[in-house]
Amino acid sequence: MKRSDVAIGLAVACWFALFVVTTSGAVPGKLPSGALDWLLMALLHLPFITILCFLAVGFFERFDYFRVIRQPHQPGVLPCAPPLVCIQLPMFNEDAVAERIISAAVAMEWPVEALEVQVLDDSTDAATRERVRAFCLEIAQRTGVDCRWIHRVDRKGYKAGALEAGRKASKAEYFVIFDADFLPPADFLARAIPHFYDGAGRSIDDLAVVQAQWGHLNDGESFLTQAQAMWVDDHHTIQKTWRSTMIGFVNFTGTAGVWRAQAIENAGGWRAASLVEDCELSVRALLAGYRTRFVGSIIAPAELPQTIAAYRSQQKRWTQGWAQLQRMHFPTLLRRYRTGLLRRIYLLYFAGIAAQWALWTVWILVMPFLIASGLWLGAFGTSYAMTAYVAPPLFFAVFAALIAANEAKATYAAQTHCTPATSLARFGRLVPYMIVNTGMMPHHFCAYLEGMFGPLHAEFVRTPKTASTGGMAFAGSANAAQSLAPPRKKPASNRPYLRFELFFCATLVAWAGWFLHLGLLAAAMWAAWIVVCIIGLRIAPHLNAHSRKGISNAG
Repeated sequence: MKRSDVAIGLAVACWFALFVVTTSGAVPGKLPSGALDWLLMALLHLPFITILCFLAVGFFERFDYFRVIRQPHQPGVLPCAPPLVCIQLPMFNEDAVAERIISAAVAMEWPVEALEVQVLDDSTDAATRERVRAFCLEIAQRTGVDCRWIHRVDRKGYKAGALEAGRKASKAEYFVIFDADFLPPADFLARAIPHFYDGAGRSIDDLAVVQAQWGHLNDGESFLTQAQAMWVDDHHTIQKTWRSTMIGFVNFTGTAGVWRAQAIENAGGWRAASLVEDCELSVRALLAGYRTRFVGSIIAPAELPQTIAAYRSQQKRWTQGWAQLQRMHFPTLLRRYRTGLLRRIYLLYFAGIAAQWALWTVWILVMPFLIASGLWLGAFGTSYAMTAYVAPPLFFAVFAALIAANEAKATYAAQTHCTPATSLARFGRLVPYMIVNTGMMPHHFCAYLEGMFGPLHAEFVRTPKTASTGGMAFAGSANAAQSLAPPRKKPASNRPYLRFELFFCATLVAWAGWFLHLGLLAAAMWAAWIVVCIIGLRIAPHLNAHSRKGISNAG
């Protein structure tokens, strides 16, 4: 038996022992008495107090957004001789979307003699490799653009390794990166590159990155894509706009952005020390003295993951990578990086933002004990509990959703103006957003712990792509339908996640039953809501697979 299994078994046994002891001696409605009770109550509330601090910073970002949006970044003037630009397209077995993104890249409005396209194809599928290689050769001959197919036999460093290998093979002054599931507009370079210059055409040497806004190709396709669109709209349109203006720093999101080649070189180049290699390089550029910029008026539409399995894979990589980033750079930002106090505090908030998942998970596990022992504000009355525990996160979620629904209208190409109906429809995505995030909580918790305590150089698992544009696959994507099918066998690495989810759900079911026994209906419904969200995300892929199978048999 593995040590991890023994540790999990002991932890579960200890928890149930604590559950039995607490519930057998609990006196609901009992008020805290004595200094020890008050001290214990304060200590057990620390996770929630920390959560409130995160929410307070997030609320200020969104509230102050309306002030900073009046000061948009203005592009400068390009020099007489346009700089050499290299568009990098990292991909791995992207049969469904490879031709689409390559075609978009070579169609950029930029002088042909100053444009390179690197198709960084790490595919292991021979048929996909040959198809992509042949398409690169064909499109280079047809357009005259220097479109090169670069394949590495050794995938060392994964995406970061491919980008670094491509960087060393080019003399470009700027590198533009697009993931394979993006569909950038033809004027992307013409609008993004001028931000690296001032009004007189002089280079702004301390600007490392210009990050564009993510748009959506399939946001209305399903419950899941609606939830993701809600998050992207809030994070990009609101948060990144505020950070770019007030802090002078936004993290590169791995795609739809332009890097100054010299900034990458001075920051130490691409490296795969973290699963969020894009953000990790951004932080190193910050520490090297560079600024980064977000330009929300430049929009690059992208495909959102369509299946729960693909979404879990993506979120695991992001959460684990952010935890790794926290391990690597938090001490430097805390002590050695020279900046003002308020900016330092904000950068620490930025680096530790993934810790919210762990805080919420711990709080949900601790909260029932507080209710059972009377060491919670509800002991003074239900109104106290509602005001303290429910109102802040609910108000924050509604406030953020309202702003995103109105301010992110430009990311929806089909909606040239915002009407009450379209705003209401986008605001309604708060419901799937809250369900998906609640259901993903234990998954994020495991990913965060893996990032904090596991190896830094973890395997990079790509997110499957299907060329979805809201129900229609890209012509020629023979593998698109196959990509939608759930995996036949779960990888071994997912088993600890599933075990923890089962423990988490069993915990809340036990508490829900005990709360019902005592007549605490609100507490029981709270526990049941979380369980339903978690189980719902687990069974949804199987329901979809069964539905597709039935349709196939009927046909």
